[in-house]
Amino acid sequence: MATNLATVETNVATNTARMATVVAMETCMNDIQANVETQIANVEKNMQTNMERNSADIKTSMEGRLEAVNNEVRGLKTALIEGFDEMKDVLVKMEDKIEENTRKVRNTASGDKENIIMAGGDGTDSVEMFNWRQRTWSPLQSLPKKRSGATSFVYNNHVTIAGGYCSGYVNDMIRMNINPNPDLSTHWSDYPVKLPGKLGYHSSVLYNDHLIVAGGYNGNAISDCIHEVQLAPPYAAKTLSRMPEPRLYHSSQLFNDSMSIVGGRTTFSYWNSLSSVVLYDIKKNECKQLAPLPYEVSEMATVRWGDNIIVIGGIDKHVNELDTVIIYNVKTEQSSMLPPMRCKRQGCTAVVIGNKIVVIGGIDEVGFLVNSVEVFNFESYTWQELPEMSQARWRHTAVVV
Repeated sequence: MATNLATVETNVATNTARMATVVAMETCMNDIQANVETQIANVEKNMQTNMERNSADIKTSMEGRLEAVNNEVRGLKTALIEGFDEMKDVLVKMEDKIEENTRKVRNTASGDKENIIMAGGDGTDSVEMFNWRQRTWSPLQSLPKKRSGATSFVYNNHVTIAGGYCSGYVNDMIRMNINPNPDLSTHWSDYPVKLPGKLGYHSSVLYNDHLIVAGGYNGNAISDCIHEVQLAPPYAAKTLSRMPEPRLYHSSQLFNDSMSIVGGRTTFSYWNSLSSVVLYDIKKNECKQLAPLPYEVSEMATVRWGDNIIVIGGIDKHVNELDTVIIYNVKTEQSSMLPPMRCKRQGCTAVVIGNKIVVIGGIDEVGFLVNSVEVFNFESYTWQELPEMSQARWRHTAVVV
């Protein structure tokens, strides 16, 4: 009995100890759970805090980046606007430059004028005017006398014709008022200006209020002189210089303060035709020999085109009428060929209207006077025919008004 009681007490003590252990373990587990929950709560709190901070940082960063992008876009927009403005300025300047170059390229005597007055010629006193817009020819008052081998220019609203052959060589000048436009009622009158001598088949250019005259035939000899004639009172004339050789049937064009003198003949014989080009500096009063043309030529037409003189048609030293066209640069002294004309022409005339060269009359390869007119367009680079004159002519003169 005692033994059983002891055993029971032992078991009870053991169980009590076990229960105490279980309780301690439960307490420990509860503490661990509480600690874990606290740590989880802290982690969650920290995570929430970090997320909020990161979100704020991200937001701030995104806002900063967005602002930077906006600034960049605004800067790009401003740069584009400024670039477009600069491009616009450049385009405007380019247009102005193109217009300026166009004005330089055009014959300074023609400008924006578009009517061509054709006067005289060998054996005729007739005068015609071509209306460029209407493409029609109309008669004007005839010259007082038949006149060929003269030169002409526009000065103070008058077409003026100087010298030439009128049943003999003359030194007088006649003129017609073109303000606003000449018609059959507009008459020719004498101009109180005289050439320095009787001259025909000479050349001349208008320089300020002076006419610069080169070469020609005076009835006795072929001249090598370059003269200056004042077109305003006291109408004085004087010799300026001399060319390297005498010449007639040549041609001249004005380039700023210089006068180019090309081709021609030293005698009336075709065999003595010239290919030489002389540049006369008006201010320095000096003649300079330039590189020659590709061939000898006389009785051709010429026009100025920018820094070039364009030599059209004529006759060579082998007595061949020509349809060839040379473009000669007076600065580089280089020449090249433009497309040939549709018709061979000796003793023709030419003028510039806009970006076109109009060539009129002459003698063809079989010796017939022609009344045909053709135009070279620099845009299409081709020759085309225009309406014919009513009068065939050669060694005539022409101006644009």
